[in-house]
Order: sequence, then C-alpha cells, then structure tokens
Amino acid sequence: MPCRAPASIGSSRPSDAGLRGVARRTRTIDAPHEREEESYFVSLNDLLIGMLFVFIILLMIFALNYQSAEARLNHRIAALEDELGGREDQRAGLLRRLKKELARSDVPVEIDEKNGVLHLPETVLFASGSADLGDRGRAALTRLASLLARELPCYGQLGGRAGHDCPDGSEPILEAVYVEGHTDVIPIATARYSDNWSLSSDRSIQTYRSMVQAAPSLEGIRNAAGNATLFGVSAYAAQRPIADNATVDGRARNRRIDVRFLIAPPTKGDIKATSSVGSFLGAVE
Repeated sequence: MPCRAPASIGSSRPSDAGLRGVARRTRTIDAPHEREEESYFVSLNDLLIGMLFVFIILLMIFALNYQSAEARLNHRIAALEDELGGREDQRAGLLRRLKKELARSDVPVEIDEKNGVLHLPETVLFASGSADLGDRGRAALTRLASLLARELPCYGQLGGRAGHDCPDGSEPILEAVYVEGHTDVIPIATARYSDNWSLSSDRSIQTYRSMVQAAPSLEGIRNAAGNATLFGVSAYAAQRPIADNATVDGRARNRRIDVRFLIAPPTKGDIKATSSVGSFLGAVE
C-alpha cells in the first residue's frame, strides 16, 4: 500500500495579504498620533518665530532710542563747547581792550588770553620788598579801576548792565575777578613781613583797596549768577610763577599783581540735561 505524504500543517509564514492588512491597521492606529505631534511642532515653531519677531522689534526700538540719545548728548556737548568758546572769546576781547586803554595811559601790562589774566609788574606798583603804593602805582590802579567799573557790569549779573554802554554780544559770563599777589622765590624776612606769603597777601589787599577807593562801584558788582560779589582778593607767594626764577629777569616778572577773570561754569540746568543723557548711555554700555 503506497505511502502518502503527510498533509501539510498550516505554514507559519503569513500571507502577503495578511501583512498588508496588518500594515493598514497599524497606519490607521498611528495616524492620529502623527498628526498630533506634527500639529504640536508646528505650533511651537510658530511661537518661536513670533518671539523672535518681537525681540527683533524691541531691539530695533532700543537701537533707535540709543542713537537718538547719543545724538542729543553730542548736540548738547557741542552746544556747551560753543558756549564756553564764546565766553572765552568775550573775555579775550575784554583783556585786549584793557591793555589798549592802559597803554594809552602809559601803564605797561601783559595779558594771558588763554587763562584770562592781566599782569601788572611790580615796578609799576611797589618798591622792592614793600606793599606801599607809590604815586605811579596809585595812578595806574586808578585808571585800571575806572576801566573795570565801566566794563565789568557788562559781564556780571544781568541786572547790573543798566546805564552801561556794553559791547555788542556781551553777556553775563564772569564768576569772579581776583586781584592776586605774587612774589619770586627769594625768601623775605623783615620786621613787617615774615615770609613771601605775608608780602603777597598785603600787596593784593593794598591793590584791591586802592582800586575800590578809586571806583567804589566795584564792590557792588555781582557775578553772573548774582549769588556773590564779583571782585575779590587772593595771594600765592611764589606758588604760581610765569617765568624762570633762576634768572634775574624771570624773578622780576614773577613779582607782580595779577587780575584774573574767571568764567562762570555751566548752569545746573545745562549740567543736568547733559548728565541725564550721559547716564542713560553709560547704563547701556
């Protein structure tokens, strides 16, 4: 009896149709999750783009504000520099006029336009080692006092200009006008003066008193701010030489009386306006 091959028990390999069915079911199950993840990433991307756009706008606004503040600061600084330059020009003009008028009265002086100083040599005013004014010195100071009484109200407090023929363009620019006493480095020791400080102090005081006696109105002139008297006194002994103390001629130049014209500083409003913008820029940087 012939033998039959044993019947094939079902194959363990699934059919192609079965695999395709499983794949379709898998895709059907996974599709909602894929769409949800894709929607999430699209929303996150839109959010990041929006935040970047807002950041760029804020950065542009900040940059424009910075440029505007910097421009205002530069403009204010330039305006202050121009104003200071104009004040220095007015002071230089005042010194030149004083020198010219004094020369007409045979009073030799030197002027320092940069620092605003008029130099009166010792030989015009005092004998060596003395603070007593001679006739020539008194005459020179009387002439200088009359010129200052005419000129200074034009550069002091605005209200003091009334009745004065002021130069065109003159304005309140002066903080103080000091009569300064100076000596050379050679020590002095006399019964009257123990050192050069006492000599320079006495000389400046005697010069001031002589000028005020010749032109009493000098004592009443106020500075540009109106908060102090314009005319005053100071002394420096040998601390501020203008020439070489190692030479005879240099020491002679250093023994002198100076009239120093100090320009008024910027107002509080000017400083506040400039510093507020500068503080903003400094905080940024």
